[in-house]
Amino acid sequence: MLATLPAVVSRRPPALAAPPVRIVFDVFENPPLIDGNGTVIDPVKPGLTIELLRMASERANIPIALSRTPWERGLYLIQTDQADAIFAASYVEDRLRYGVYPMQDGHPDTRRKLFDQSYRLYVRTGSRIVWDGKMLTNLHAPVGATPGYAVVPVLRAMGVAVDEEPSHIANLRKLVAGRIDAYAELDTHVRPLLRGDKAAFGGITELSPPILTKPYYLMFGKTSYARTPDLAERIWDAIALVNDSAAYQTLLHGKYAD
Repeated sequence: MLATLPAVVSRRPPALAAPPVRIVFDVFENPPLIDGNGTVIDPVKPGLTIELLRMASERANIPIALSRTPWERGLYLIQTDQADAIFAASYVEDRLRYGVYPMQDGHPDTRRKLFDQSYRLYVRTGSRIVWDGKMLTNLHAPVGATPGYAVVPVLRAMGVAVDEEPSHIANLRKLVAGRIDAYAELDTHVRPLLRGDKAAFGGITELSPPILTKPYYLMFGKTSYARTPDLAERIWDAIALVNDSAAYQTLLHGKYAD
C-alpha cells in the first residue's frame, strides 16, 4: 500500500482586497446634490450625488471612500496623489495639467457626467448693474467668487475684477455691505442661503440668464488614472448607467424632490 502524502500547505499570503478609490468633495452644501456643511457626511440624506456614486461603486464592484475637504485643498490632494478623484469638476482646460475627465473622441463625455449646474450673478436689489448674457456693466466694485471655481477665469476673461473668498456666507455679506457689486456663484449654493435667512439676505436679487451652465464630472488625478485607467473608466461607465436607472430616478423624484 502506498503511503498517503501529506497535503502541501501554501505559504503564499492571501490576496489583499483592492484599496478603495479615495474620492473627495467640497465642505459646502449644494442641495440636493450635496446636503449639509462641514466635513461630516450625513448617513441618512448625504445628497443625491453621494448616493449616485455609491450606487455606481456597487454596480462597478469597485469600493470607494468618500471624504470632505475645502475645494482648493481637494484639487491639491489629487495633484499630489493623496486622493484619487474629486467631484464635482466642470471641464476646465487648465485642470488637464493634473486631472483626467471621462472623454469621447477628444471631448468630455457628457454621457458620463454627474449633473449640470449653472453659475448666476447675485446683486443688491435696485442695483443698476446690467447683465445681458455677454457683458456686465455699471460695476464699481469687484465681483465676488469662490477660489478655484470655473466661473473665475470666465469673469477675468470679461475684464472683471474678481474678489475671491471661499465662504458663500461671507460673499453674501460682502455684497450686502457693498464691498463687492455682484456675486457669481452656483445657484444651488446660493438659493438655499437666501431662503434660509431672509432678514440678512432679503435684499439680494438673482440675475438672468446664467453666466455659465456646464456639465460636472468625477475628475481623477493624473497619477491615479495612470495607475489604474481601467478602474476609472469602469466607474465613469457605471455613473452613466446609474444616471439612467429607475433606482436613481426614484431618489431624484422622491427622497430629493424638494
